[in-house]
Amino acid sequence: MSNITLKQLRAFVAVAAEGSFTQAATTRHVTQSTLTSSIKALEAELGLPMFDRSTRAVVLTRQGALFLPAARRMLRDLQDSLDDLNMVADRERGPVSVGAAASFITYVLTPALISMATAHPGIHTRFTEGTTQSIAQAVLSGDADFGISTLFEPIAELDAALLLTDAYGAVCNAAHPLNTDALNTGHAPITWNRLARYRMVRLSRNNGIRALLDREPRIAGLFSGTAYEVSGVAALQALLNQGFGYSTLPALAAKSLVMDGLRFHLLARPAVRRELYVVKKKGRSLSPAAVSLFRAMIDALEAMAPDPSVKIAFTHHEIRAFCGA
Repeated sequence: MSNITLKQLRAFVAVAAEGSFTQAATTRHVTQSTLTSSIKALEAELGLPMFDRSTRAVVLTRQGALFLPAARRMLRDLQDSLDDLNMVADRERGPVSVGAAASFITYVLTPALISMATAHPGIHTRFTEGTTQSIAQAVLSGDADFGISTLFEPIAELDAALLLTDAYGAVCNAAHPLNTDALNTGHAPITWNRLARYRMVRLSRNNGIRALLDREPRIAGLFSGTAYEVSGVAALQALLNQGFGYSTLPALAAKSLVMDGLRFHLLARPAVRRELYVVKKKGRSLSPAAVSLFRAMIDALEAMAPDPSVKIAFTHHEIRAFCGA
C-alpha cells in the first residue's frame, strides 16, 4: 500500500468517472498507454483487479467500487491541504488598496500596517484618503479592496458592516471662550445652541463629517449662515490654531488637532455620533492579502485606548461574515 502514487489514484478515479480508458486519458491529458500502465501498477500493488474490461465497457469490480470513495477522499483531502498552504502563501504577498478618512488611516490603518508588515512583509499596501462618495466609488470600481467611510444610506452594490461610532465635539484653541463655557458646565457636554454666538469654520459639503450634520434637522439650521468653509482638516487646523473661530468634528477626526494643542469639548442636545462602516463589493470575498490587513485593522481598533467618545460597534461574528461573504 505504501507504494501507491498520486498518479495511480488520479488515473483510477478518472477511469471510474469516464467508464473508458480512452476518454480518461483525454481528460487527464496523457496517452492511453500511460494511463493503462498506472492502473496496472495500482492493481498490482493492491493485489486486486479494479475494473472489469470488455470491448464494450469498462466497469468497476466489487473491490474497485469499495475503493473508489476512499480514493476520492484521499485526493480531496490532499487538494484541501494544498489549498490551505496556498492560502497561507498568498497572505505573504500581493497588493492591497484601502480607501478611508485621513483620521482612520492615521489612528487605525497605520498601526495595523506596521503590525502586519512584520508578519507579512511581501504584502504591498496603498492607503488613499477620500470622501464618502469617492471611497464608495473606489470600491465599486475595484480600485480599492475595501473602504472605511460614513454611509448615509445603503448602497445596493456594497456589503457594509459598522465598525465604530464617534461623538461630535467642538474644537478650538486654548484661548477660545468655549473653554470657559466648558468650565462653567463642570466639563459636561456643551449644548449645540451655545455655539451660535461664536464664529464657526466648517468643512465643505462633500465631506462626510459636514454632510452628517447637514442631515441632522435639530442642528442644521443653527449654522446655515456660516461664512467660512475649508476643504480639509489640515486647513481647518491652521485656522483654529490661530484662534480663528471653532469647528465641530467627530472625536477620531479631532485627535490630531488635540495632539497639536487644540481643545475638544463634547456636544449634547442632541448627542450626535458619526458611524464609520467598512464596505466592499457585494458578495465578493476579500483576497487573502486583504484579509490579513483587515484582521490587523480589527486588532488595531481593539488596541485603541479606551475613550467614551469612540465606541467599537462590531462583533467578531459580523466581521467573520463580512470577510467571507
